Amino acid sequence: MKRISMIALACLLALCAATAAFAQTRRRTTARKSRASTTTAQSAETNASAARTAATRVAEQIKSLGKFLYLYGPISKELAASEAGASSSSGGGQTSPAATETMQRNRAKLREVFEGYRQQMDELETLFSSNQELRKYYPRLLGVAASAAQAENAVASGRYDEGGRALLDVMNRLTDVLLEMRGT
Repeated sequence: MKRISMIALACLLALCAATAAFAQTRRRTTARKSRASTTTAQSAETNASAARTAATRVAEQIKSLGKFLYLYGPISKELAASEAGASSSSGGGQTSPAATETMQRNRAKLREVFEGYRQQMDELETLFSSNQELRKYYPRLLGVAASAAQAENAVASGRYDEGGRALLDVMNRLTDVLLEMRGT
Protein backbone atom coordinates (compact mmCIF):
# COMPACT_ATOMS: atom_id res chain seq x y z
CA MET A 1 0.00 0.00 0.00
CA LYS A 2 2.86 2.26 0.81
CA ARG A 3 4.41 1.42 -2.51
CA ILE A 4 1.19 2.23 -4.41
CA SER A 5 0.78 5.54 -2.65
CA MET A 6 4.43 6.37 -3.44
CA ILE A 7 3.90 5.52 -7.13
CA ALA A 8 0.65 7.48 -7.20
CA LEU A 9 2.37 10.44 -5.56
CA ALA A 10 5.27 10.23 -8.04
CA CYS A 11 2.83 10.07 -10.95
CA LEU A 12 0.89 12.99 -9.55
CA LEU A 13 4.08 15.05 -9.15
CA ALA A 14 5.18 14.17 -12.68
CA LEU A 15 1.76 15.09 -14.00
CA CYS A 16 1.80 18.39 -12.11
CA ALA A 17 5.30 19.18 -13.36
CA ALA A 18 4.32 18.43 -16.95
CA THR A 19 1.16 20.52 -16.60
CA ALA A 20 3.10 23.41 -15.08
CA ALA A 21 5.71 23.23 -17.85
CA PHE A 22 2.99 23.09 -20.49
CA ALA A 23 1.09 25.95 -18.88
CA GLN A 24 4.23 28.04 -18.67
CA THR A 25 5.13 27.39 -22.28
CA ARG A 26 1.56 27.95 -23.30
CA ARG A 27 1.45 31.34 -21.58
CA ARG A 28 4.59 32.54 -23.33
CA THR A 29 3.30 31.48 -26.72
CA THR A 30 -0.08 33.10 -26.11
CA ALA A 31 1.54 36.29 -24.88
CA ARG A 32 3.71 36.53 -27.99
CA LYS A 33 0.80 35.87 -30.29
CA SER A 34 -1.35 38.29 -28.34
CA ARG A 35 1.19 41.08 -28.67
CA ALA A 36 1.71 40.43 -32.36
CA SER A 37 -1.99 40.18 -33.08
CA THR A 38 -2.65 43.29 -30.97
CA THR A 39 -0.07 45.24 -32.97
CA THR A 40 -1.52 43.99 -36.24
CA ALA A 41 -5.04 44.76 -35.07
CA GLN A 42 -3.99 48.24 -33.97
CA SER A 43 -2.32 49.01 -37.29
CA ALA A 44 -5.33 47.67 -39.21
CA GLU A 45 -7.61 49.79 -37.03
CA THR A 46 -5.40 52.84 -37.59
CA ASN A 47 -5.47 52.26 -41.36
CA ALA A 48 -9.24 51.78 -41.32
CA SER A 49 -9.59 54.92 -39.22
CA ALA A 50 -7.48 56.93 -41.68
CA ALA A 51 -9.54 55.66 -44.61
CA ARG A 52 -12.78 56.39 -42.76
CA THR A 53 -11.65 59.90 -41.89
CA ALA A 54 -10.55 60.57 -45.46
CA ALA A 55 -13.81 59.18 -46.88
CA THR A 56 -15.75 61.44 -44.54
CA ARG A 57 -13.70 64.41 -45.67
CA VAL A 58 -14.28 63.59 -49.35
CA ALA A 59 -18.02 63.21 -48.70
CA GLU A 60 -18.12 66.60 -46.96
CA GLN A 61 -16.38 68.18 -49.96
CA ILE A 62 -18.92 66.61 -52.32
CA LYS A 63 -21.80 67.95 -50.24
CA SER A 64 -20.25 71.41 -50.08
CA LEU A 65 -19.61 71.51 -53.83
CA GLY A 66 -23.12 70.26 -54.56
CA LYS A 67 -24.72 72.99 -52.45
CA PHE A 68 -22.46 75.64 -53.94
CA LEU A 69 -23.05 74.56 -57.54
CA TYR A 70 -26.81 74.57 -56.95
CA LEU A 71 -26.57 78.22 -55.91
CA TYR A 72 -23.83 79.11 -58.37
CA GLY A 73 -25.94 78.66 -61.53
CA PRO A 74 -28.34 81.57 -60.94
CA ILE A 75 -25.61 83.74 -59.43
CA SER A 76 -23.28 83.24 -62.39
CA LYS A 77 -26.07 83.98 -64.88
CA GLU A 78 -26.98 87.17 -63.06
CA LEU A 79 -23.36 88.26 -62.79
CA ALA A 80 -22.69 87.51 -66.47
CA ALA A 81 -25.84 89.41 -67.49
CA SER A 82 -24.93 92.43 -65.39
CA GLU A 83 -21.39 92.44 -66.79
CA ALA A 84 -22.75 92.14 -70.33
CA GLY A 85 -25.16 95.00 -69.62
CA ALA A 86 -22.34 97.11 -68.21
CA SER A 87 -20.11 96.50 -71.22
CA SER A 88 -22.92 97.21 -73.71
CA SER A 89 -23.98 100.37 -71.89
CA SER A 90 -20.44 101.69 -71.74
CA GLY A 91 -20.69 102.48 -75.46
CA GLY A 92 -23.75 104.72 -75.17
CA GLY A 93 -24.96 104.92 -71.58
CA GLN A 94 -23.29 104.59 -68.25
CA THR A 95 -23.80 102.21 -65.36
CA SER A 96 -24.08 103.64 -61.91
CA PRO A 97 -20.99 103.57 -59.73
CA ALA A 98 -22.95 101.66 -57.07
CA ALA A 99 -23.89 98.93 -59.57
CA THR A 100 -20.31 98.68 -60.75
CA GLU A 101 -19.05 98.47 -57.18
CA THR A 102 -21.59 95.77 -56.30
CA MET A 103 -20.66 93.79 -59.40
CA GLN A 104 -16.95 93.98 -58.55
CA ARG A 105 -17.59 93.01 -54.93
CA ASN A 106 -19.69 89.99 -56.00
CA ARG A 107 -17.03 88.94 -58.48
CA ALA A 108 -14.33 89.20 -55.79
CA LYS A 109 -16.40 87.09 -53.36
CA LEU A 110 -16.92 84.50 -56.05
CA ARG A 111 -13.18 84.36 -56.71
CA GLU A 112 -12.56 83.89 -52.97
CA VAL A 113 -14.93 80.93 -52.88
CA PHE A 114 -13.24 79.33 -55.88
CA GLU A 115 -9.83 79.96 -54.32
CA GLY A 116 -11.03 78.26 -51.12
CA TYR A 117 -12.12 75.19 -53.07
CA ARG A 118 -8.76 75.06 -54.83
CA GLN A 119 -6.96 75.19 -51.48
CA GLN A 120 -9.19 72.45 -50.06
CA MET A 121 -8.47 70.25 -53.07
CA ASP A 122 -4.72 70.87 -52.63
CA GLU A 123 -5.01 69.77 -49.00
CA LEU A 124 -7.00 66.69 -50.00
CA GLU A 125 -4.41 65.69 -52.59
CA THR A 126 -1.64 66.19 -50.03
CA LEU A 127 -3.49 64.04 -47.50
CA PHE A 128 -3.93 61.20 -49.97
CA SER A 129 -0.37 61.37 -51.30
CA SER A 130 1.26 61.46 -47.85
CA ASN A 131 -0.71 58.62 -46.22
CA GLN A 132 0.36 55.08 -47.10
CA GLU A 133 -3.14 53.65 -46.70
CA LEU A 134 -4.74 56.37 -48.84
CA ARG A 135 -2.09 56.36 -51.54
CA LYS A 136 -3.89 53.62 -53.47
CA TYR A 137 -6.77 56.05 -54.11
CA TYR A 138 -4.46 58.94 -55.02
CA PRO A 139 -4.27 58.27 -58.79
CA ARG A 140 -8.02 58.76 -59.12
CA LEU A 141 -7.86 61.93 -57.00
CA LEU A 142 -4.81 63.37 -58.74
CA GLY A 143 -5.70 66.51 -60.66
CA VAL A 144 -8.69 67.76 -58.66
CA ALA A 145 -6.63 70.70 -57.42
CA ALA A 146 -5.65 71.52 -61.01
CA SER A 147 -9.31 71.39 -62.05
CA ALA A 148 -10.23 73.66 -59.14
CA ALA A 149 -7.45 76.05 -60.18
CA GLN A 150 -8.83 76.00 -63.72
CA ALA A 151 -12.25 76.91 -62.32
CA GLU A 152 -10.70 79.71 -60.26
CA ASN A 153 -8.92 81.13 -63.33
CA ALA A 154 -12.08 80.91 -65.44
CA VAL A 155 -14.12 82.86 -62.88
CA ALA A 156 -11.35 85.44 -62.49
CA SER A 157 -11.52 86.11 -66.22
CA GLY A 158 -15.34 86.24 -66.31
CA ARG A 159 -15.93 82.80 -67.88
CA TYR A 160 -18.48 81.72 -65.28
CA ASP A 161 -19.96 78.78 -67.15
CA GLU A 162 -16.52 77.27 -67.71
CA GLY A 163 -15.68 77.73 -64.01
CA GLY A 164 -18.87 75.95 -62.97
CA ARG A 165 -18.16 73.05 -65.33
CA ALA A 166 -14.63 72.69 -63.93
CA LEU A 167 -16.00 72.54 -60.36
CA LEU A 168 -18.56 69.98 -61.52
CA ASP A 169 -15.64 67.90 -62.83
CA VAL A 170 -13.99 68.18 -59.39
CA MET A 171 -17.18 66.96 -57.72
CA ASN A 172 -17.48 64.03 -60.14
CA ARG A 173 -13.89 62.97 -59.49
CA LEU A 174 -14.37 63.17 -55.73
CA THR A 175 -17.46 60.99 -56.10
CA ASP A 176 -15.42 58.42 -58.04
CA VAL A 177 -12.80 58.38 -55.28
CA LEU A 178 -15.45 57.95 -52.60
CA LEU A 179 -17.06 55.08 -54.51
CA GLU A 180 -13.69 53.37 -54.85
CA MET A 181 -13.01 53.82 -51.13
CA ARG A 182 -16.39 52.35 -50.22
CA GLY A 183 -15.81 49.38 -52.53
CA THR A 184 -12.67 48.22 -50.72
